[in-house]
Amino acid sequence: MADGIEEVRKLASQIDGWLSDSEGELLYKLAKDVPGGQAIVELGGWHGKATVWLAKGTEAGQQNKVYSIDPRAETDSAFLSNLAKVGVQATVIPLATTWDEAAKRWRGKVDLLWMDAFQDYEDVTQAFLSWQRYLLPGAMVAVSHCDQPGPARFVEEHIKHSTDFAVVQSVDRIVVMEKDKCRHYWSVDSTDIGVCKYCGKKTDFKKLTRDFNKWLGQSLPLK
Repeated sequence: MADGIEEVRKLASQIDGWLSDSEGELLYKLAKDVPGGQAIVELGGWHGKATVWLAKGTEAGQQNKVYSIDPRAETDSAFLSNLAKVGVQATVIPLATTWDEAAKRWRGKVDLLWMDAFQDYEDVTQAFLSWQRYLLPGAMVAVSHCDQPGPARFVEEHIKHSTDFAVVQSVDRIVVMEKDKCRHYWSVDSTDIGVCKYCGKKTDFKKLTRDFNKWLGQSLPLK
């Protein structure tokens, strides 16, 4: 796999973008691990640097399709030219629309969601909530720009205090989270300890609430 990644690194280095080699390698591996027949969705393609890493990853794996959602996806000459130069135009399906409109029309499930278009807290949160219902159990979500306040706050608020998602990896500015493989059914006792009747996972809901309230209090602006 090292030779394959080195080849992609050389190809991607010719494309404008802020994605680091380490981040690109992460996306390559995530796409390569997606099971056959599942979708990879990219929110924000720009000139296609990350798109190429995703496409080459899945070509080395189960050869799934990469749906690149960006209002300029079908008209951006640099994006389309870069896909053609590296020979992944058959793997990538550009969708020239916004992420919210695409979510309304989407059919099927998603095993890898790459969120590359957001630096604002409200935008990244709404995009995640719109696409969350399509994520398969065990699906991966990779969020970029987590060195910025908006995405960092999103990860802290919606993932670290979630019973359904867990942060599993971070590389440079990208944080990767995994959706739990179990659809939990919680039985909560008098001490607020919940046990899922399906998988046996335990969650301290009192601590979860306390930690969230503590974070919320620290996040609210002082009056």
